[in-house]
Amino acid sequence: MMLFNKLRHLFRLIPLLFVTIGLVNCTKVDDTLGANMIPDNQQMKAGFISLRADLNPKKVVETRLYQTDSIKSSNIQIGYLGAHYNDTLGLRSAGFFSQYTNYYMVDSGYFGYRPIFDSAQIIITVESYGIDTTTVQTFEVYEVISNKFLTEKPPVSGKNERDTTFYLSFDPQTADNGTSILGEKLFTFTLGGETNGPSATAVTMQPTAAGRDFVARLMLQPSDNYRTKNYAADYSIYSTDSLTQWFDEFMGIYIKPSDETNNALNSSSEGTIYGLTLSSSGFAIYGRNRDKEDPTLIKDTIGMNFFFFDELCEQGNVSINTVRHDYDRAISPAKINIADAKEPTSGQPDNRPTTSRAYVSGLGGVVTEIKFTPAFFEALEQKIEEENIDSNKGFRSFAFSQVLMSIYFPESQYDWESIKPSGAGVLIDQMNQAPARLGLYTNYKNTSGTVLTAISDYNYIYETTYETALAYNGYVNRSRGCYVMDITGHVQIMWNEYLANEKAWDKLTKNTIYLGPEAYSLFTPQFTVLQGEVTDAGSAVENNAPIRFDISYNMVK
Repeated sequence: MMLFNKLRHLFRLIPLLFVTIGLVNCTKVDDTLGANMIPDNQQMKAGFISLRADLNPKKVVETRLYQTDSIKSSNIQIGYLGAHYNDTLGLRSAGFFSQYTNYYMVDSGYFGYRPIFDSAQIIITVESYGIDTTTVQTFEVYEVISNKFLTEKPPVSGKNERDTTFYLSFDPQTADNGTSILGEKLFTFTLGGETNGPSATAVTMQPTAAGRDFVARLMLQPSDNYRTKNYAADYSIYSTDSLTQWFDEFMGIYIKPSDETNNALNSSSEGTIYGLTLSSSGFAIYGRNRDKEDPTLIKDTIGMNFFFFDELCEQGNVSINTVRHDYDRAISPAKINIADAKEPTSGQPDNRPTTSRAYVSGLGGVVTEIKFTPAFFEALEQKIEEENIDSNKGFRSFAFSQVLMSIYFPESQYDWESIKPSGAGVLIDQMNQAPARLGLYTNYKNTSGTVLTAISDYNYIYETTYETALAYNGYVNRSRGCYVMDITGHVQIMWNEYLANEKAWDKLTKNTIYLGPEAYSLFTPQFTVLQGEVTDAGSAVENNAPIRFDISYNMVK
């Protein structure tokens, strides 16, 4: 009886099964519905291609070192000071020129009778510094005795003001038509020895004989070294409407590391370069004046503060950073031959060789030129050709939805699981010491005071103005051991130009970009070495993971 009931239930289910099958067949989706209504020139095909050495060993980009002095170093409101030695970069030494203004009003008679000079201090607010603040460095302060490099410079085009834009090529030893603008050394002082790094500090300076005379002139005392007129007891120079007089008489100072400091740095990562906030940095002098009736008696203490930048001051505020690089001091196998990186002079051939390693350093140092080769465009054309063979659609171009460029650290791999355990610690150190972010530029110069020209994806002015995050990214991706940049817009511009020039690669103007520090950190003391172009087996330096491109696209007719 139980068997019969089971069979009866089974036979009842059979009709339901056929109904279900029929319903499924009736609801089949026709995903081609309306396809013939899409205009022929609007039909698209989405896809993805990865240009990486293990899948496509062709050299889709070439990498070269690049160094230019056409980086604006004036009026950036930061003064860089110090020396740093590195096995790869050699010695970097930074100093700065600055005008200075008196911070307080000086009433007539303030300095009193026969003032005595007690001490002078350098006042600094440190905005940034490198790793080694324990090494003590000695600095020298010089008086600037010629301002022709300012007063005889042509006015800005269309304005009455003279151009105060200067570049890293500025040299105080030759700034006055080939002669030095520096007078005698005034003071020396030291920085360093701190384990935690300085922030705001005042350091006593040791005066020379010229320094004591300099202070005497600031206190309007008799001196044979006034530049324009004898200001002894003449307080007119301290009046609020006498800035022109002031800068004609007191033209500025120049501070730099001593030669002894530069020569003493020889160990890897020894020394540091400090970034000083000029609006809260300057120098102070302290003294006492005498009782006129009895000069052996002290009457009052006196002091003066001078600052390197004052936003309320309509004149002055000119500062110029100088950086010197001695690449010959480097001892690492990865040391740079600066002749292979130096920007060729106008009209001269560009004979810079390609390099397997990409370098990025601040302070006007070496960066990397990335040039897209014909192989990059051929790989894209091949993708169109393959699709047209498969589908017979007649696609002709791309609308890129995302193009990511990944640039790997030397110990990294495309597949992070392939990183050797012995190299993991080295990779972490490489990422820790590298700049957090890099920028990409179509022109790594800011001539005539202009800003650097970034690729369209890296609109750093928009990013800062509107406090928004760009899709560009450009940061270290610690999970993958590389920098990642979204360069979709730039690749689209390149591709469109390629088609507009009938695929004539040699006519392209946008296929060279420059990998450098991010736009607001051009003077960072940090640097990094990365994997560059595809290398041949047996090369002196082989890249495990050359520059990679991951391209998402829509193929269009």
